[in-house]
Amino acid sequence: MVDENTQLEADIRALEGLPVFVAYNANVDAIVRVDEDVESYLDRPSDPGERQPPSPLASKRDLATAITHTMAAGRGDEVAMTDEFSATLEAEFEPDSQQMGGQTGIMTNLVSALGASPVTYTYLLSDRQLSMFDHPDGVEYPKVEDGEVAFIPLREAINTDRTKINWVFEFRVDDELFGVRATEDTRFIAASRPPEFDLVAGDLDDNVDQVGAVVEGALLAGYHNLTPDHVEEGYEQAHRHARDVIRRLRSGSEDGLQVHIEYAVTHDEALRESMYEWILPEADVVGADTHELTLLHDDADLKAVETPPTEATPFEPAEILTHYRMLEAIRDELGIGCIQLHAMEYHLAVMESYPHPDAVARGLEFSAVNAATKAALGNITSPEDLETGLEYEPSAKGREAISLLADHLDETAENGVLSTPRVAACPNRVVKDPAGTVGIGDIVSSSSFVLELAIANEHDETGTRDSPAT
Repeated sequence: MVDENTQLEADIRALEGLPVFVAYNANVDAIVRVDEDVESYLDRPSDPGERQPPSPLASKRDLATAITHTMAAGRGDEVAMTDEFSATLEAEFEPDSQQMGGQTGIMTNLVSALGASPVTYTYLLSDRQLSMFDHPDGVEYPKVEDGEVAFIPLREAINTDRTKINWVFEFRVDDELFGVRATEDTRFIAASRPPEFDLVAGDLDDNVDQVGAVVEGALLAGYHNLTPDHVEEGYEQAHRHARDVIRRLRSGSEDGLQVHIEYAVTHDEALRESMYEWILPEADVVGADTHELTLLHDDADLKAVETPPTEATPFEPAEILTHYRMLEAIRDELGIGCIQLHAMEYHLAVMESYPHPDAVARGLEFSAVNAATKAALGNITSPEDLETGLEYEPSAKGREAISLLADHLDETAENGVLSTPRVAACPNRVVKDPAGTVGIGDIVSSSSFVLELAIANEHDETGTRDSPAT
């Protein structure tokens, strides 16, 4: 059996130069630790911790309601702000730090750090946003001129002086705000919604097949960034346009471009319904966390299980059977090849007619190393950083859960890893005192997907891989 270090080295080598398209949402995260200064700035909400936050957030009291509810619930959350309140926060409040935010930004930083070759598109690329990219010289931007896509260095793609800012309020167990104590280490995100984040990428939309012709796969996200104020013709029209763009992107590939769509929480039920109908069925893979999985299951009214597990209750290994049933029901309803779950103790994928299912378990194991590294260090800037992730043992609780699932399926898990043509699972590597939690789900999904692509290439390719610029 190959040892962990040798396997990790092989995984990293497989990613070298892998071209992948990443779009659409990048922003700057303004990080704030919840403390007395936050409490003194905000207005005390009625019934702190008990009320669901309004959407969108329009005042300091709304924000306090949202943060205290998240602290009491023990799971991360995100709610959009009005444009006016977003401007107020930016003008009046100073963050403790700032970092790359947005699924596209986070995933681009990871895949470029691991040696892949991302082609990245986002709507607003300012100097401030550019400064958040860890390896800008390793990232290309698709610029359209006279109907032809040119892959230019990211540094040459600055197109605005405006920047999308999301406010990330982080807290640890027992941190307190307006008398509410945090029950878990997590965060609340107050998200801005600039009108440019409308799923329209200008001339690129009509020519995106040229991108599909030179990349091996696509990591797509940001379909939840719409607001009624910025989409005059409604969510359905915007998502139907985005669906057509995905199809055009895929049409440029001779080999059937693999598309991963990363789901994201929104409290707008109509927006979730539109994404479910028009966007998710276009994916080869959908990635979600446990909260997002419950939303998908409940919104689709599938009734695969009576009571989905929640983060508010102690972990029970048998809940993996519930997650498996929910994933299978959603995958079948959407008609997609694979849906992946990143939970605290394990990562789980359910598949059907999915190319190279043997690559999925290896991708999940790789993602667990990436997740632990991100949690321990706060960021991943080079392949060498992943050695830190190996220092954390696979979760014993995750192993126990996967063993139960293997028994249920009449299969065998080897060293805690389950790998079959229909189901793959591996234990996570849990960091008890994380340096940061924002973006770990995006790290899991992107690292597993790009390694799956690379392994598929090893199986399929007989020649060498060209970069987008050649």
